[in-house]
Amino acid sequence: MRHSLPKFPGKLRKNDALFIYGAAQKKPFGFVYEQNFAEVVHGPSCRINEEIFVDKCKEDNVVITERRGGGGTVVLSSGVLVTIVVGEKRGKETAVDIFRRIHDAFIPALCEAGVTSAIHEGISDLAVNGKKILGSSLYMGSNTPFYYYQSSLMVSNNLSLLSRYLCHPPREPGYRKGRDHSQFCTTLCEAGLRASISELSALIELSIKKYQP
Repeated sequence: MRHSLPKFPGKLRKNDALFIYGAAQKKPFGFVYEQNFAEVVHGPSCRINEEIFVDKCKEDNVVITERRGGGGTVVLSSGVLVTIVVGEKRGKETAVDIFRRIHDAFIPALCEAGVTSAIHEGISDLAVNGKKILGSSLYMGSNTPFYYYQSSLMVSNNLSLLSRYLCHPPREPGYRKGRDHSQFCTTLCEAGLRASISELSALIELSIKKYQP
């Protein structure tokens, strides 16, 4: 059955063009790219002046961008891999079910790249030894059979940028336990990554196709 391309409400937001392209491709559609500039990305419920150090972003010419889907505010920068997945919803599954399916495809790719201890944490994170390595968001429109997922995977990025641009979040998963950004997050390089960032990108895309999230 063929479906029309999605018509997202409101203005275009982060990666909408990739979502629209992915909706026209064989599902699941997966695309991975490395961010090449600093950018703060937030969801629609974000209270910008309470969650983002806007003055520091302006001082450093860092763009603040809105995305579709929930989840917390993130800092994208060099060394962060962004993954886009467009897939089909299955029956009555919830957002948590979809996050779990997609991240079940991530974990074998990470293992092959040398990071063998990644596990699901919170609603939509992956973590290594209690520290976050990936955060994600999901958009599911009411008039489409598809879901639109995007995530940020911290590979070799400068973690100090998180504390520079982001306040402590107003909501946090239980496993964070009040830790600040520097104590809560880590990178794959710190967790034993053996692959290059381009090799890891290819492994993730292949795993998405293989495991069909």
